[in-house]
Amino acid sequence: MNTRGKIDRQQKNIMRSQLEEILVVHQNLDKKIEAFREESASSEYRRFWNELKEQNSEKVKNISRFMVMKCNR
Repeated sequence: MNTRGKIDRQQKNIMRSQLEEILVVHQNLDKKIEAFREESASSEYRRFWNELKEQNSEKVKNISRFMVMKCNR
């Protein structure tokens, strides 16, 4: 980071790469949550899985927005 607070390209690339790894984790989690939701016989459990899935989707959106705004991606 330079004295003006601007983040250099190398640091942006590192951060983007790290966030891309996190996105893969969240995408895999989404698939796992969906599989568990489908296996659940209880509507209460399915509702809970749906809530988790929604929360995970919000995290993916948040990470993606940050990548676009701060990592030029």
